[in-house]
Amino acid sequence: MNESSDTSDMTPSKMGGAFADGLTLIRFLLTPIVMFVIIKMGWPDLAPAVLATSLFIVAAVTDFLDDIIGGSKKSVHRQFGWFDDIADLVLIIGTLIALACVINEAGLMGWAFAVPVVVLIAREVIVGLVKGYEFSRYGWPSTKWLSLKNTLTFIAVCTLLASPWITAWLNSLTTADADLMAVYGSNSAGVWMFAQGMLWIAAIISVLTGIKLLRMPKNKTA
Repeated sequence: MNESSDTSDMTPSKMGGAFADGLTLIRFLLTPIVMFVIIKMGWPDLAPAVLATSLFIVAAVTDFLDDIIGGSKKSVHRQFGWFDDIADLVLIIGTLIALACVINEAGLMGWAFAVPVVVLIAREVIVGLVKGYEFSRYGWPSTKWLSLKNTLTFIAVCTLLASPWITAWLNSLTTADADLMAVYGSNSAGVWMFAQGMLWIAAIISVLTGIKLLRMPKNKTA
């Protein structure tokens, strides 16, 4: 009798919510692995760059799948839906910090990369400190601009990670076989600059949405 009751209680929606929470946890746990690959395994060498990009894409896909499988982060079937946004922030901030560490160590840090990185990190820290507790209780706001900012940031960071091997691949399309070894030593910055441009756009949107979030009345969700 008890077994029948337990089985009927585990509806597909509840199971989907639990699985979605598991995907969110996987995204969180992948962050230190991505950072380790970037810092310790020698990004921007091609093999670490491919590995870091692949892991980041897997983490990003979990963000897409958990909403499909378990419903939105506010779904009643998700026990840890509030952790969804935190996992996203940890992934983005952790990856940006790792990239900044490697670039700074190589003596290549410039304002064009440093400024949007600092803006994105500072915005999340400030909003988290001021509004984090309130949003965790009443729900994190979700708007088109916030979604655009998150999407641009994910794409920009992923492209930054992938820029070494994408650059090598693009150069190989216009390089003779005899010159393939030279491709891997190429320092073409086109892909990096494109990703950096998206990062700037995401940073600008993050400032505007951050100001709106800080001004949002208590208990109000967007």
